[in-house]
Amino acid sequence: MKGDAAIIALGSIIHRGIRAYDDEDALPVGARLIIVAVPFEHSAALVERLRARYVDVQLMAWLPALDEKRVSDCVAAGFDAVAMGEAHLDHCVSRWSRDLELAEANATQSEIHHGLVSLITEINSHPELGEVLCTAVLRLSELFSIDRVSVVLFKPGDEIAFVVAEHEESLIDNLVIRVDDYPELRAVMGSHEPLVITDVLGDTLLSGVRSKLEHAKQTPRASVLFPLLHKDEVVGALFLRDSQPLGSVEERLMHMGKLIAAVTSVAIGAALEQDTLLSEHRALRRKKAEADERVAGLQQFSNFFAQANDGIVVTDDDGVIRYANEAAGSILRCEVGELGGKRFVELLNADSHVLARRAIRGDQVGDSYGYIDLLVPVEGEQEIVISAAIRALEQPNGVLVSFRDVTELREIETELRQTKEFLENLIQSSVDAIVAADINGRIILFNRAAEDFLGYSARDVVGKMNVARLYPPGEARDVMRRLRSEAFGGAGRLEMTRKDLVSKHGILVPVNLTASVIYEGEREIATVGIFTDLRELLKMEEKLSQVQRRLKNTERQVVAVELAGATAHELNQPLTSILGYAEMLRRRIPEGDANRKPVDVIYRETDRMAQIVRRIGQITAYETKAYVGSSKILDFGSQDSSVDAEKSGQESLGDTDDESV
Repeated sequence: MKGDAAIIALGSIIHRGIRAYDDEDALPVGARLIIVAVPFEHSAALVERLRARYVDVQLMAWLPALDEKRVSDCVAAGFDAVAMGEAHLDHCVSRWSRDLELAEANATQSEIHHGLVSLITEINSHPELGEVLCTAVLRLSELFSIDRVSVVLFKPGDEIAFVVAEHEESLIDNLVIRVDDYPELRAVMGSHEPLVITDVLGDTLLSGVRSKLEHAKQTPRASVLFPLLHKDEVVGALFLRDSQPLGSVEERLMHMGKLIAAVTSVAIGAALEQDTLLSEHRALRRKKAEADERVAGLQQFSNFFAQANDGIVVTDDDGVIRYANEAAGSILRCEVGELGGKRFVELLNADSHVLARRAIRGDQVGDSYGYIDLLVPVEGEQEIVISAAIRALEQPNGVLVSFRDVTELREIETELRQTKEFLENLIQSSVDAIVAADINGRIILFNRAAEDFLGYSARDVVGKMNVARLYPPGEARDVMRRLRSEAFGGAGRLEMTRKDLVSKHGILVPVNLTASVIYEGEREIATVGIFTDLRELLKMEEKLSQVQRRLKNTERQVVAVELAGATAHELNQPLTSILGYAEMLRRRIPEGDANRKPVDVIYRETDRMAQIVRRIGQITAYETKAYVGSSKILDFGSQDSSVDAEKSGQESLGDTDDESV
């Protein structure tokens, strides 16, 4: 608490900015100055209770007017000061506030001075550059209570930088970084001043890399950078990042950060100066040794390279390896000492030589970050795949290669790609139409079978057409209703049901439909339907029905023929007997006799019946003809027997009548 915020009152006091309390038990904890309105009962006991409750509290008695007797009583009771009247109270409160601010400022300066002395003492006891950087990182981490503190070093004008220290070594996940991916580093290099970004996602400085930040494994939300200077040039930065946005940063913390950066800059400058002297000394040696010593200029970072999980190799201009860390040997399945003196390209499979040489020349190859996949033959094993970033070094001249083993990752990617291609081929090769849509109805999958029998092209409907257009009006809504119901296969599933689709040309296509809802957790994200074209099936069913009808007619004909044969056989003998007896009667009855004519009719009609029976016995196929009403009878190719019989009967009846008459 500072100033008036640390001042409270007990009793009836009217003063701007001071809150008064009537009950001492209601007083808040943390007050630095308590003003007590006098008279107050048992003042000495009150003073004793207040001093026991508060640490370093100042107690001031207030009298509405000058009263020497009460002043003496207040001093005797143990009050530190006595204010008399409103004007004197204002003066006392203002002076106390100024004294408090001055005391806090002195305490801050004392804290800063103590921290600086402690930092210098610790650095003097461990002067090596790596230990200096670790000390700086730890101090900043303690001061700011921030998630991540790094030391980033680079050379002015270089496109890459090195993360050489972290307050937790496990956080070093990419030792070599591209400066263009960190606009905040560019800003510090240009301004030479500390930079505070309270909210990374809302800062315009980082608008160019915001998409990368949003897709990062751990997106930082706030950053604080302190530049590291050498000969008026920025050679690095103390890089603080936090997962939460920051409010304002206290001036005390910024001041301490600047001091730590200044001390660290001195240590880095000394290391760089020492490196320059060593380089000049090495220049007097042989050419090969000169190349080795130039690359060895990076030895100041070797401790950090050795702890990296990525393999790091430094070569000279001729591509000969002059430095390799332990991780490089582990990844390449060999001892680190065996790598020295070999050409980096010779470690690779012959198929990777051309790509590696292009990267070393500085050609734009690989992904957007410049990483390329290279094959490395390993004795006793199949070749491994490394993902490498190859960057040219200017001072000293050479090439920096950082890489990691991605063999397993590439195998997984290949399996996933093959699985994806298999599923796509399976879907596209299906004879049934498969159509998927997102939860808003927009088509996201349209296979070749759907193209064939609906007439649409996939590129014309995917992402552009609503699936409801494939159904007659209202049918899509009915399908969704059934999908969400328990009555048609369970919620989210639709058992086979008969539906019609509308082709591109407006033709109704009969289909069998099965469908399901695709979920992500409990949330619906898409629907998929499988449609079986029924047009050919319906045509086949119609042809089958026609064949069945013809077969039924054929069976009837066979029955009729068999029945005709049986009937002819059974009727033939009775008719022969009747015909014989009729012939006998004709011979016995002379012509002119009244009984001769009926006998002639019997003989003639019996003979006619015998001829019909003979025809029936000879039937192998038949035709029908119309009969009474809608009935049909067999057509034997003769006159209607019923007509002949009717005529014969009339003639017989006429004769009989005539005879009677």
